[in-house]
Amino acid sequence: MLHGTQLGDGRARIFYRFRPKNLVRGELASGGRTADSLTLEDFGWELYGGGDPNIDLADFEWDTDNDEIGARSVGLQYLQAYRVVFLHALRDVEGDLADMRRSPLIRLIEATKIGAGEQAALIAAVKAANDAIEKSPAIESVADAIDRALKDVTGDAFALDVDIGLSSPTFQSILRNIRILLSGPSLKAFEPRRNGLGMNNLLYIAILIEQFRKRAAEGKAAGELILIEEPEAHLHPQLQSVLLDALRELPFQSIVTTHSTQVTAKAPLSSYVTMTNTGGNAPYVSTIASNTALTPHDIADLERYLDATKSNLLFARRVMLVEGAAEAFLLPGLIRSAMGIDVERAGISIVPIHGVHFGAYARLFSAIGLPKRSAIVADADQEPSDAKPTDDEDQDEIDVPEKEVLTALEGDYVKVFLGATTFEREITLPENLAMLQKRQRALARPGSRKSWRWPISSVRLTKA
Repeated sequence: MLHGTQLGDGRARIFYRFRPKNLVRGELASGGRTADSLTLEDFGWELYGGGDPNIDLADFEWDTDNDEIGARSVGLQYLQAYRVVFLHALRDVEGDLADMRRSPLIRLIEATKIGAGEQAALIAAVKAANDAIEKSPAIESVADAIDRALKDVTGDAFALDVDIGLSSPTFQSILRNIRILLSGPSLKAFEPRRNGLGMNNLLYIAILIEQFRKRAAEGKAAGELILIEEPEAHLHPQLQSVLLDALRELPFQSIVTTHSTQVTAKAPLSSYVTMTNTGGNAPYVSTIASNTALTPHDIADLERYLDATKSNLLFARRVMLVEGAAEAFLLPGLIRSAMGIDVERAGISIVPIHGVHFGAYARLFSAIGLPKRSAIVADADQEPSDAKPTDDEDQDEIDVPEKEVLTALEGDYVKVFLGATTFEREITLPENLAMLQKRQRALARPGSRKSWRWPISSVRLTKA
């Protein structure tokens, strides 16, 4: 399928161009036409492949000829052997399943290759059912009544005989009327319209996957690709994880766009293609592999710890990395009170990493990684709580993690803010106690305010 488009071992290039047609380009070059005189009819599309691998397609101008780089035309008949299906987020699954032109169920049945004998048996079964319906006394009486009424309003010259029954039984009419029936703990043989939208999307994907498998087994496809827009739409968080695991096990490729941290938490970092809004006409696109600042240890660390909470940093406009829960709970309110900034409205995510290993996260943010501003807010001690030996442990036997110098992480996209001691200690310094007391009383139940009295004089702070 890619013959003639190779750029080297294991690499090929196909590109699509939409530009003024050849004759129009000549008129523009000669001055016979001006650019502002062009209409849509003056443009056409081109599909080419291969060419000089040292020439970047982004350097092409509208009048650059494909022959200049040695590219050759690619026939659509080859590409049509490669099946591509796009599933957008808000889709009418029930309508698609019922439409013969779009239904993956119909294509799956057709790919099953039902033989002529079995088709004839199905037609005979429907015909027998049709005959039984037509002979029903109630149905016959209704048909006779309609027949008489029609003859009354048309007269004998235009009269037609009326019968009631199923349509003429053919295999195609059977396919048009076939339906998926589902069963669960409480309902038996119900149609998909009783389902939620998320479950119906999964049903559609399952049928499509089985159709792809049959096409591949018959050798009719050069390959398959599923494009899924926001698979998390209307889907339970656990089902999001199950779906992603299932897609990763398929023998063909799937490309997913998502805003779900449940999806990003399950996907390997090597599969990420991130798009960051930098204020330009188009987002900045990057991959983890292109971020040379990350070490193999960093990538392994992120694979392990970038869960559904921490991967929020992928979607934020700006990020604040903190040590733990205390900062995550208190900083939004403190920032709003002191600076008048609502962090959520400003697109800032406060991400607790639950430790002091900031390095791997900080190195995500750079001009070649995620070009977004990041602040690290940390304690001055920066020593893990389990780094000191207990009374019955020998210091030499303890594998103490190497302490990272956080200020060395600073750069164009990362700024470090260290406290004098620890966040929890500094928030309870004497000058802050009045604020804490006021907030504590505001949060108390009206009937229990007396029990929440907290005389400032009773608080004693000692030096560490």
